Amino acid sequence: MSESISTTTKVKIGCIAVPTVLLVVGAFLWSRLEWIPAGHVGVIYNASGGIQNKVYKPSRVFVGLFQTLYTYPTRLQAAIYSSDSGWGEEKSADGIQITTSDQATTLFDVAVYYRIRSENVFTAFRSFGAIDIGDVQSQHIRRAVREAANAVGTQYDVFQLLGEKREEASQRINERLRENLGRKGVTIERTMLLGAAPQADINQKITTRVNSLTQLTISRLLAQIAEVSRQSSVIRAQSDARARNFTAAQTKDKSLELMELELQEDAIDAWSGKLPKVMVKPGQTIVINGDVISGAATGARR
Repeated sequence: MSESISTTTKVKIGCIAVPTVLLVVGAFLWSRLEWIPAGHVGVIYNASGGIQNKVYKPSRVFVGLFQTLYTYPTRLQAAIYSSDSGWGEEKSADGIQITTSDQATTLFDVAVYYRIRSENVFTAFRSFGAIDIGDVQSQHIRRAVREAANAVGTQYDVFQLLGEKREEASQRINERLRENLGRKGVTIERTMLLGAAPQADINQKITTRVNSLTQLTISRLLAQIAEVSRQSSVIRAQSDARARNFTAAQTKDKSLELMELELQEDAIDAWSGKLPKVMVKPGQTIVINGDVISGAATGARR
């Protein structure tokens, strides 16, 4: 009976122990499962054996004891370094100070778009070590951005970097980052210089230059207006001169015609209504004797 009870007890204990063990093992295994989110890949680092030679795609992965899963973004990420502590992924004021060719130091907000491709995961791990990608972004990428920005910034003065040359400078910074970080497994897609926070003396210089440019623009506009007015006056004077010449020409022709008419009128008034006794025709030879001449003289005296 005691033996039977003992066997029954063992069976009961076994029935309780086995599910308990399975439950504990299952809970342990479940606790060691970690998700690799979409748009990321992962690698497992073993404290004793180093990095495993396998890249895990988005899925649930078992991570054993003394192992750590590191994920890297294959989709585009935005690293924003801003002087505004409430903006960007890192909630701290981490804007980039850039020194320009005129020795002016200005704080810029910078945005960097990057990713780590699957084929570059092991290169990135060897470059940055066993640290999270967030630390890579806030430390290593930011340091590279600061170095590239200051190397490019010395090629411009502060007014160019705040104005028309900002896009050009952004492209040059992007080229430097793509080369420097590309060797470390980070693919840089785009870099942009955003807002700036100039110092008080720079703001004063900006205001002075804006006022000067405004006055220069006004002067140029006034000069253009004066030139247009001058050209209008010249055109008007030329038109007047042509009109006067045309009128004078018409008046001259009319005056000659009027003078001819007046002479004809005088000739008509002076005619006595009698035709001359001698009508001369072209080519005709006239012989006048003394009697005709005497008669003409007598008529003239009368």
